[in-house]
Amino acid sequence: MILAIARREWLACFQTPLAWLLLAASQVVLAWIFLNVLDDFAGLASSDRGGGINLALVQNLFGSAAVLMLLAAPPLAARALSSERREGTDQLVGAAPVELAAVVLGKFLGLALPLLLLSLLPLGLGLTLLGVAPIDPGLFLAATLGLWLAGLMFCAAGLFAASLTAQPALAVVIAYGILVTLSVLNRVERIAAETVSLFEWLAWNQHLFWFLTGVVRLSDLLYFAGMSALFLALTQRRLANQRLG
Repeated sequence: MILAIARREWLACFQTPLAWLLLAASQVVLAWIFLNVLDDFAGLASSDRGGGINLALVQNLFGSAAVLMLLAAPPLAARALSSERREGTDQLVGAAPVELAAVVLGKFLGLALPLLLLSLLPLGLGLTLLGVAPIDPGLFLAATLGLWLAGLMFCAAGLFAASLTAQPALAVVIAYGILVTLSVLNRVERIAAETVSLFEWLAWNQHLFWFLTGVVRLSDLLYFAGMSALFLALTQRRLANQRLG
């Protein structure tokens, strides 16, 4: 049943222009950034480029893609949940003998595909330089994994925001509020060492940073998995309370 719901979301996502527009706009922005980075290294000899071009491409391409992912995930999640609640089609799913956890997980997996496609855009641009520049495929693959995991967390937060209201626009605003808060937590003023350590751990960009340096740490994997699971659990609980109400 989970896969059936996920497949339905996959098809619904690409039957509307939203996903295609987001992918097309992201490709244009990333291609422009890609060309600007290459322009900075155009005058250097191959021996002088070294690993600098790898770090420059990863930090600029994947850093920008993370921002695009943050902007794209909440509208996709709102379309998947809030719009159904507003149109009343969620009552059909609610009346079916399906666990709410399966519904939430199915919708989450249904959004994983467009987010994966978005994550592959900077990877594809970087790999076009294989054989031309000293590109490190491992670094790009690690950055792609981190970007996708971050996107999945954004999606889970978007589903939670969508469970709070039947208005997609309001759900998007709430999701942006949650994600922006998690983006700037590591910039709060230092009050105590323990407080700062906690805030830094909660900030998703601190964990994505390690992926962008080619380091895949278990703690960062657990962070994205744990935060995604937390938002999905909150979504399931919110929908369960609405069903009982």
